[in-house]
Amino acid sequence: MRLIRAEVLKLVRRRGLMTWSLILTVGAVVVAETIVVALHAFNPAHHGPAGGANNLDNYMFLVSGLGTVAAILIGATAGTQDVGNGVFRDLVVTGRKRATLFNVRVPGALLVILPMVAAAFAIAVGGAFLFSGSLADPSWSDVAKYGEYIVASMVVNVVVAVGLASFASSRVVVGVLIAWNAIVGPLLAHISVLGSVRKGLDIAATQHFLPLHNGNTPGVTMTTGTALLVLAVWVLLFSSAGRWWTNRRDG
Repeated sequence: MRLIRAEVLKLVRRRGLMTWSLILTVGAVVVAETIVVALHAFNPAHHGPAGGANNLDNYMFLVSGLGTVAAILIGATAGTQDVGNGVFRDLVVTGRKRATLFNVRVPGALLVILPMVAAAFAIAVGGAFLFSGSLADPSWSDVAKYGEYIVASMVVNVVVAVGLASFASSRVVVGVLIAWNAIVGPLLAHISVLGSVRKGLDIAATQHFLPLHNGNTPGVTMTTGTALLVLAVWVLLFSSAGRWWTNRRDG
């Protein structure tokens, strides 16, 4: 626990990282809700209430999309900061095992990103109910499904980012994972000729947890057990690869 707390502290002390992560999570939702509330207040005839089920979908799109970027930034930083700061070898000399130094990176990163995403999620859900007006309130089943989807996405992206960061610089990891989540993964998931192979994509597995409405129907159909198994394989694969390379690293 002491090493995990130290990992959290190292991340929190990076003011630029924390500022941008808060902007991408809490800040994005607050700004979006404020704009929609203002538009409705000034011109209610053309702009509907800022809440309701449809607006919840929009807010969740922000939380999941920009929250994923923040998760990647934090995960990549957690995976590279010891080496980047030149302290990895010093930590090893003190007797700490390389595997232990790697193992604390993921929980440390999750303890930083998850509260931010949880706050953004709570603001989005609260606004959807508070400002619903004449619109239908979101269903709590949809809220729960969005929660499952966002948690799954945050966890797998943090693990993948930490694992990849053992091999490459944080900038490379951030660029690769943003491209994967925004472009490559979704494209592959919708190429029907790939068939059941698409079930092995983390993108497809996380989309399984989305509520099935308003175009949220996933491109790849699978059971919940299969989705959880796919995500577990991704987590195990990237964490094992990152730990293996960290054990081989000299400094």
